[in-house]
Amino acid sequence: MPSIFENRTIAEMSRPLRGSAKHLEALFPTIEWDLKRAGYAIDPTQYFSIVIYLALTSTIGTFIVVAVPTTLSKGISQVYSSILFAAVIGALAFFYLLVIPKNRIAKRARLIDSDLEYMLKDIQIQLTSGVPLFDTMVNVARGQYGECSAIAAGIVQEVESGRSMTDVLDDVGLWSPSDYLRKVLWQIVSAVKSGGDVLDALESIANDIRADKEAKIEKYGKELNLYSLVYMMAAIILPSMGVTLLVILSTFIQKGTITPVLFWYIFGFLILFQMVFISFIRNKRPQI
Repeated sequence: MPSIFENRTIAEMSRPLRGSAKHLEALFPTIEWDLKRAGYAIDPTQYFSIVIYLALTSTIGTFIVVAVPTTLSKGISQVYSSILFAAVIGALAFFYLLVIPKNRIAKRARLIDSDLEYMLKDIQIQLTSGVPLFDTMVNVARGQYGECSAIAAGIVQEVESGRSMTDVLDDVGLWSPSDYLRKVLWQIVSAVKSGGDVLDALESIANDIRADKEAKIEKYGKELNLYSLVYMMAAIILPSMGVTLLVILSTFIQKGTITPVLFWYIFGFLILFQMVFISFIRNKRPQI
């Protein structure tokens, strides 16, 4: 499924904004590099034109949704607040769209690294068995190695189009979002050009990946101790002690301090905190 930046309809609708988009390219000199590492098959001009188009669409759409009911209920005097709110939403959409490639790069790197060790074992076994390098890439592309198989399929397609294996591996390594995959591909290129043995180098990289995963698991285990303490303090101890303290204070004050509104505020805070905390823990979990 194409991304929002590769959607043909949006690309055509944003075409009139290409002139303005070219002015943004000078402010982001690394954007072409980021787009290729993120896996987007678009040029910087198309990317920025889509960003501007979506930001303007968000601004105009928000203004229409907010301004019409506000004007009908409170009069035309409140239209300026609607304009300000729409401008803020448009600015947030603009900056959010700018960080999408960086987030895509980080996500692709995690997906690649999670399957790379197993792919390396497969490559080592095939090369040891005498399978040619191209056939090895074909088998990896047909395997269940997630993003690694997708990259291998791209390598096979480029080689079948007439390019040399070393040139393709060199380019893919250059644009790879994963440092480990870059090392693997460049080690293969070096071995092919020099006629050396690549198996030892691949074994060393596989060991580095395994050690890195073990270090991430150990670090995550240590972090969980702190997160457990924070959870106990914020979700268990503080609410129970706070409610107890309010009950005690209510005995000295004629008007009760624990009102239904306060209770629902506390209850809502606890639900929101636990949702945010669970999401935070899930995002901190290492992808291995």
